[in-house]
Amino acid sequence: MSIKVRLHPILRNRAGGQEVVEVIGRTVGECLENLESRFPGIKQKIRDNRGQLRPYCGIFINSEFIDSEFAYPEELTTPVKEGDQIDIEIFIAGG
Repeated sequence: MSIKVRLHPILRNRAGGQEVVEVIGRTVGECLENLESRFPGIKQKIRDNRGQLRPYCGIFINSEFIDSEFAYPEELTTPVKEGDQIDIEIFIAGG
């Protein structure tokens, strides 16, 4: 099934400048894997060497935060359905 993924501006250059892309998957993890296979280089921005989401990366489904801090790919089993939107946010701090 096709799911829309809205990319944070930092990630858009890896997807040819696109803000929203469509991926295939039944869970958040499957959608992220499909995204990473289609747009090489995104994986390094959102996951570390162990496959965990980076602490500054947040995943939302239909505007609801998924508590995915330190989540391994197999833990991202939250189901998605046609019409859902996944947002990938990068939390930036400054001072």
